[in-house]
Amino acid sequence: MSWHQFKFHQDWLAGELSFPVQVKLSKVTDKDLLYHWDEFVHWQQQMQTFDEYPGFTLVKQINQFAKMGKQNIPVMIQIDNIESLARYLGQFQAWQGFLRSIEKITQELPGLASWLPGNARYIVEYMQVWDKLIRVCQYFLNHPNPNCYIRQLDIEGVDTKFIESHKRILKNLFDHLLPASAINANFDKLAEHGFEKRFGLLFDAPVIRFRVLDPLLADDLAGLTDLSLPIAQFAQLNLLIDKVFITENKISGLAFPPVNNAICVFGLGYGVQLLKEVSWLNQVAIYYWGDIDTHGFAILSQLRGYFPKVKSMLMDEATLLACKPVWGKEPESKVHAAQQLSNLTQAEHLLYSNLKTHYWQANLRLEQEQIPFHLLQSAV
Repeated sequence: MSWHQFKFHQDWLAGELSFPVQVKLSKVTDKDLLYHWDEFVHWQQQMQTFDEYPGFTLVKQINQFAKMGKQNIPVMIQIDNIESLARYLGQFQAWQGFLRSIEKITQELPGLASWLPGNARYIVEYMQVWDKLIRVCQYFLNHPNPNCYIRQLDIEGVDTKFIESHKRILKNLFDHLLPASAINANFDKLAEHGFEKRFGLLFDAPVIRFRVLDPLLADDLAGLTDLSLPIAQFAQLNLLIDKVFITENKISGLAFPPVNNAICVFGLGYGVQLLKEVSWLNQVAIYYWGDIDTHGFAILSQLRGYFPKVKSMLMDEATLLACKPVWGKEPESKVHAAQQLSNLTQAEHLLYSNLKTHYWQANLRLEQEQIPFHLLQSAV
């Protein structure tokens, strides 16, 4: 009904709530009286109870029926005010809470005055926690882009879990309250730490793991060869390299042979999207080595969407045919559904398509860890 769809709340907020409200009742016909008299009498008795509710009036009208003569029929219920309606629906306390929430929000966050009319649902949904929501909003108004972790926010009565579990409504409020300078418009979703990125908070950043493949480069890093860095720090690396190898599989990266002026990034899978933030990758040669299966080619296409010059290695038909004894099969439910992958070469796309249907078995796959190590050494 209109109450639970927040129509009355919305109209009240917009200043358009008008009383008395008149609710028309279903029209009674001659047939209803003739064939369903007992039901009519019971219905009429039920309607009569509305006169007992404060602020309700049952309006009747004398109608002339062909077979049943004159009858005094209930035709409408008139409701004098919103309080009476709320009491009848058992929502009086909730309505009072709604009004108190409006008053508190208006007083403590006047910048939300224009937000209120279109958001009655949120006002009701979060009625029990508006005190905390207001405190968080006030903190960010006073400390935009705080550049700290949520755990470090010093807001009286508000803990980390509260903010974590209320990011959706807080984003809605912040977007309306905060100045443009306090909002990073490049991040609009909550996924992948979008809330933190949008409002200047620190977060547990994804880590890039890589190996230094050149012993001389390792000497410059105190002999370290296997490192993991947050993506922001990886993007700031300034190594004397001209080649980057990317492998889908972790063990393949750990076993990757030495290469001059090169590193190997590994274990990302579809997480290669993180690398699009690393601008220096545009200055080096990039080689991607993934499984010869539908997802391996999908990741290659994704990566090439960020860095068009990416070359694949050991992802060709010759490698596949050389390793026939260790072929496997992708489960039907796991096969990548796309018919076309926009960033593959003609040869890669033909192989991608043939893996599904045109070889000796459908959904063929060759996992990279099954490829003999001497083939990797030759390719490198």
